[in-house]
Amino acid sequence: MQLNNITYNDRHNRPSVIEKVGLQAFFLIDGQYTDPYQISAVTIFPRATNLYPSSILDSTTQLIDSASVSGSVLMNFCNSSTLTTNTAFDTSNYTGGQTASGIYRTGTGKYIVILDGTINLTGKYNLDGANTTVTNGADYTGDYIDVWTVNMSQGSELQVVINEFTLRKGGFTVVTEPLMIKAKNRLVNNRVTLGSKVDLKVATTIYVENTNVDESIKNLLRDNVITEASIEIQKINEAANLPSRITVSSFTNTADLVDITADNVIRMTWDTSELQTHPQLYAGNFDSIRGVYAIRTKYNIFNEIIISDPMYLTLS
Repeated sequence: MQLNNITYNDRHNRPSVIEKVGLQAFFLIDGQYTDPYQISAVTIFPRATNLYPSSILDSTTQLIDSASVSGSVLMNFCNSSTLTTNTAFDTSNYTGGQTASGIYRTGTGKYIVILDGTINLTGKYNLDGANTTVTNGADYTGDYIDVWTVNMSQGSELQVVINEFTLRKGGFTVVTEPLMIKAKNRLVNNRVTLGSKVDLKVATTIYVENTNVDESIKNLLRDNVITEASIEIQKINEAANLPSRITVSSFTNTADLVDITADNVIRMTWDTSELQTHPQLYAGNFDSIRGVYAIRTKYNIFNEIIISDPMYLTLS
């Protein structure tokens, strides 16, 4: 997956200590993705010594007790402004580097921080008026918690949300012959109604075809080999006087919009209402917005670049 064209690994895809790890949080109210009014900070703690919220939270405010946790903060992410409408949350602000410790909005209700284990990452711990520089201490294998301090609506009080993630050794595995990988893709969506905003979901099954590779290694590889995924959407025209296929969204267009779930589902949100103002429609290259669309996905597996066969859905 990518953030501002920089590749990272998701928390659910067996990330290692020595890579960029995306810690995403999705905020929902009544089943709808909703932007918090403010996000003050995302703070990393070791899980082993913080199995219960009371170890890091003040019993009165139910917020991080800065006085008691000052020695156990492993990393902190924050922006120059806490208001999520501020440009400080724009994904374009993420360029990597030792001080890339911001919080970024990737969509309505969807936020991410990048825990970069490839460099000496630093951040500012800013809660309770503190302004302390923190060097990333989440640099060993094990379990962690990421604590999001948020205000869900104007006039409400701050609250914390606690998530978990695990960092591993780096996926070090030895095999005695070149791996033969086969991937099979299936588009979950078959029919979509025009005007819908839906998640296109491509389920990907990974097969390791080597007979001499142990089954435990095969299972590990099935869960953690897809990187840098993107999706292409093309309109299929039936009119003889028009091009047979028109690209609606290219692989390049969608590289920053795609997620990969822990079970190898490649996912991207598609707002079909945007087709009504698409440049190709104005150029007269659509016979109709409704009709058949071809979906392909592109991703990396080791040294291979896989482009799937077209998979079709009907927009009605």
